[in-house]
Amino acid sequence: MKLKKLLEINQMCEERKAPFDIQESFEYESSKGELFNILDMDIVYLVRAFKVLERDKKTKELLANNIKNNKIDGKIHWISDQLSSLSKELKEYTESGD
Repeated sequence: MKLKKLLEINQMCEERKAPFDIQESFEYESSKGELFNILDMDIVYLVRAFKVLERDKKTKELLANNIKNNKIDGKIHWISDQLSSLSKELKEYTESGD
């Protein structure tokens, strides 16, 4: 059943009009690149599309966290290298002073 029809049924059951922003046309781009008015979508398709959007959102968040963690790991590695180098220099300095 189309979302538009479900909203009409809901309006009759609730005995009031749907909010204006719900009645406006809103286009969704499918994975095939086609544009659909979500009100003309079957409810099953709408749920699937929503799930895809949520999955993509979570994937983007995971990728962003991985990039952030990789940058942090790189900085930690650089600091560790710097500390090792300074430690060697300090050891050489203190051993040459004896």
